Amino acid sequence: MNMSYLKAPVLAWKKVKRLLMLSFLVTTNNAVANDLSVDLVSLSEAIQRTLANNPQLTAFEYKQKRLDGELATAGLKPEYNISVELENFAGTGDVSGINDAELTLSISSVVELGDKVNSRKFYVNAQQQAIAVDKRIQTLDILGEVATRYIDVLTLQQVMLVNENAEKLARETYQTVSKKVRVGSAPSSEQKRADAALATARLKTLTIAKQLEASIRKLAILWGEQSPQFSRVSGDLFAFPKTISLEYIMAQLSQSPHILAYAEQSRIQQAQLQSINAQSQANITWSAGIKRLEGSNDTALVAGFSVPLFTSDRNRGNYQSQKARLDEVEQQKKASERAIYSQLATLYAAQEEARLTVETLQTNIIPPQESALSLVQKAYSDGRFSYLELVSVQKELIEMQYALIFAASEVHKQSAAIESLSGIPLISSGNTESQLSSFIEN
Repeated sequence: MNMSYLKAPVLAWKKVKRLLMLSFLVTTNNAVANDLSVDLVSLSEAIQRTLANNPQLTAFEYKQKRLDGELATAGLKPEYNISVELENFAGTGDVSGINDAELTLSISSVVELGDKVNSRKFYVNAQQQAIAVDKRIQTLDILGEVATRYIDVLTLQQVMLVNENAEKLARETYQTVSKKVRVGSAPSSEQKRADAALATARLKTLTIAKQLEASIRKLAILWGEQSPQFSRVSGDLFAFPKTISLEYIMAQLSQSPHILAYAEQSRIQQAQLQSINAQSQANITWSAGIKRLEGSNDTALVAGFSVPLFTSDRNRGNYQSQKARLDEVEQQKKASERAIYSQLATLYAAQEEARLTVETLQTNIIPPQESALSLVQKAYSDGRFSYLELVSVQKELIEMQYALIFAASEVHKQSAAIESLSGIPLISSGNTESQLSSFIEN
């Protein structure tokens, strides 16, 4: 996944724009140099660490090894048997000793008809393909979780930036109110309210810091790191994934691992039916050997074969059962396709709504509010507006800045969910997608 898209400055009032731009430039430089810093982690690094250390994915290696063993067994031909048989000895009368004993030495085996070896191998191969698809589904789900937790960390970093600026603004407001109280142009109650507002802003900063710490820990635990060795993540929260039409996503849905999983189940059931058909053709058991007649001191060849009767009738019920199971899988596939269509449509609509929200806030809402805040600040200093009007405009601007952050975060989260469900790379770079394919195949 291309993980350079999750970090950016938040639009703020004019007094703090320079600070935000400085923060953006500093963080961008850190992102470029993240290979030299253990304090900063990119999304690409988070993905690599998770793929390398996640036990859920490691389990597929053992499943594959188990099937490799079954495939080797499935390719074996019937074994040979050697038998020794002694007759007419240790009896009574003429056969009381071993003078009239008959010793037979023979070898036997089975001739499998119906291409049973290949049908067994086909069944195991179908299971291997199904496991490969399951591994891809599990991998995409885990990577979706990595992206979601990563976005949570980045979002809180931006929220922290806004709240630090809100705290700075509250401090400046407190200083302005204090001056007005000293010269008698404002009541002392306004200073108390400004003091409380500043304390509230400080408390929120501390609260967000705790939330950020917990979010970083949740991200690091995905690759087994209980004590995170980083304190920040890189990325541009406002650099959105490329836009792909819903029609294109739907057209490519046949390649979704969630749909391919049903196709592989169908292959397994077809392999079961092929195996049953093969079993319906009876095997021939044969034997050949030599017989020693002690009484006449002669030897003779012996041979025989056997074939079970009515084998196809005995397999008819099993065939009907497996055929019904195959039809059931096909219906489940159709139902799953419709469910995925519905989920994708919902996710896509939510993503488009979030994009529209970001665009509107950036273009039509926050800039006028910034201008309004500057005007109200000056008017309050001149005594033309009340403290309540000043605080109201500040609160509105900060709330819109938070709304901008969370809307941008929602765009990325919906993109990650769409990619996880459809298998179409929306937030993945070509390099990461290649690495992911190699990981799944191996």
